[in-house]
Amino acid sequence: MTDALRFERGPDGTDVNEDARGAVLHCANTPEDLPLLRFLVEQETLCRAHSRGGLGDQAALAGFLLAEHRRPEDVWRHFALKRSNFDAGCAYDVEHLVAGGVDATKRYVEASDHPDRDDVLAMIGGFEDEDDVEEWFEHRRAYFAE
Repeated sequence: MTDALRFERGPDGTDVNEDARGAVLHCANTPEDLPLLRFLVEQETLCRAHSRGGLGDQAALAGFLLAEHRRPEDVWRHFALKRSNFDAGCAYDVEHLVAGGVDATKRYVEASDHPDRDDVLAMIGGFEDEDDVEEWFEHRRAYFAE
């Protein structure tokens, strides 16, 4: 099943499986969907990295649904999506990176030997207030509910 959801560049340069991932995203909202959401975010990251730019609603939704699981270990997936292209870097909110909790995510990243460790720490270093992240979640939920 996941083969039909993988990023696959078509002859015209677009992702032939993008629509299929979009359909699945709108159904992925249970705790059991976490592995699938991680996979979908990875595929959206590849799609955005091979696009002409932009973030797109589908990648934004995939990232937000993953953020809702609030796992510090997903910081690397969020960072990869954020840096997938220039536009995504601007449009993909840094709050995604600390969705697993500001302090918990900082501790997780600090303890890591991941090659992006220092870049992520620089990006999330200014976050200190969990209330700001909770407010961001509320705004994003309202956005995607429309």
